[in-house]
Amino acid sequence: MEAPKLSISKLEAKHELWRRGELLWLLDKNQKDLYNLFHKSDHIIQTWLLARRSGKTYTLLVLAFEMLLRKPRTIVKFLAPTRLQVTTIIRPLIQQITESCPPDLTPEFKTQDFIYYFPNGSELQLAGSENKNVDKLRGGECAIAIIDETQDVSDLDYAINSVLLPTTLTTNGKILMAGTPPKEMDHEFISYIKDAEFKGSLIRRTVYDNPRITPEQLEKQILSQYPQRELSEAFRREFLCEIIKDENRSVIPEFNEDLKKDIIKEWPCPPYFDSYVSMDLGAVDLTAILFAYFDFRASKLIVQDELVVDFSKKDMNIERLTQLIKEKEEKLWTNVITNEVKKPYLRVSDINFIVTQEIAVKSFGQIYFTTTRKDDKESAINHMRSLIGGHKIIIDPRCTNLIRHLDNVIWASNKNKSMFGRSPDNGHYDCVDALIYLCRNIVFSKNPYPAHYDLGIGDVFIPNRDLYNAQRQSKAVVAFQKIFGKGNKR
Repeated sequence: MEAPKLSISKLEAKHELWRRGELLWLLDKNQKDLYNLFHKSDHIIQTWLLARRSGKTYTLLVLAFEMLLRKPRTIVKFLAPTRLQVTTIIRPLIQQITESCPPDLTPEFKTQDFIYYFPNGSELQLAGSENKNVDKLRGGECAIAIIDETQDVSDLDYAINSVLLPTTLTTNGKILMAGTPPKEMDHEFISYIKDAEFKGSLIRRTVYDNPRITPEQLEKQILSQYPQRELSEAFRREFLCEIIKDENRSVIPEFNEDLKKDIIKEWPCPPYFDSYVSMDLGAVDLTAILFAYFDFRASKLIVQDELVVDFSKKDMNIERLTQLIKEKEEKLWTNVITNEVKKPYLRVSDINFIVTQEIAVKSFGQIYFTTTRKDDKESAINHMRSLIGGHKIIIDPRCTNLIRHLDNVIWASNKNKSMFGRSPDNGHYDCVDALIYLCRNIVFSKNPYPAHYDLGIGDVFIPNRDLYNAQRQSKAVVAFQKIFGKGNKR
């Protein structure tokens, strides 16, 4: 006899999921994507840039509740810009989330402590960052520290490094920052965003990535409010999550999203070209090397690849660097028919004769760098900027370090515009210097094509055309034409 099927109500099913600490069903598709990204990432500090109306805070709270329910006596610390925001935004969302929670699991809020106490001993500790109130989150252990609307949090470095990060050391906990780009370029959140970009851990979602908003809602409620949205800093910052560059400190302000779409792409290699290698040497900083060629007929400098190495690492030395340069040149410029490596027309480096001579010795004289001029840096930078802005430089997408450096390079300060600031990868945006040397040393007037390259049969006098045509029909010539995909056209 078949056992009777048990049926439970929707509310009972929800209660059971609450008891298991499984709350994914509370999220929509966009929020579920964020939820999964959090759990898949192994970065201790995670950074989310999310456009307005993305359901960010709700997702953060669901993540917190799952952790608090699944393991007794767990602590989650939640930091908002102000205590008022906790009262007017966070607490109403918690009330919304717990509407389906069984009464015996519902946490109790103690106003005096600003803490939600769970029946299993877990705690959701809340604080605003104003007036050093973040110190109320100091001490103890926590599974995750969440910072909401990070762009408005004051003393962010202090909050992370002195208060929150120490509480995660014994729990293998994480810190999750979420918000939009700050208005001020000197806000500490900028450095965390750039650091996440360099590490490849930044999560960025624009208003166009949000499935919660229909095209009709997007047009009526958002886009119609910004008729000149391409020029609106507020729209670009709040809905496209763009960091609006400070014109006073940005070295290459024209390197924006529109320009990157046009110049960051793969480029078909021409039959004849002159290749170049440019190196910015660093001892304390990074060593950046760019591999490029000049497409004479297109009048464009093509940056094909890069090497970025750190001599502070144990496995890196001049011999290893020499080997990496050789391998990169062979990979890029080996003729597949003859198996010969096309030697670069020029290799240039900043001035360090000891290192460049050692590279020559380690390569048995095969890899030799000349030194570049370094005078009048302002003029050299402007020359590079004019090439970039004029779409005369094409960058292969594999050059990730160069792209990040160009995007983020800033002056050391508004008053010091003779030196680049430090980059999050412990350098001084060294790929930019390598590109400056490259632009400075390209011989734009040199034509690599042979004089007879464009001559056709009609341009050449053939005294015995019958013999010529017979030779063209030979097996060797036909085979050769097949290899190169050429037709036997008369």
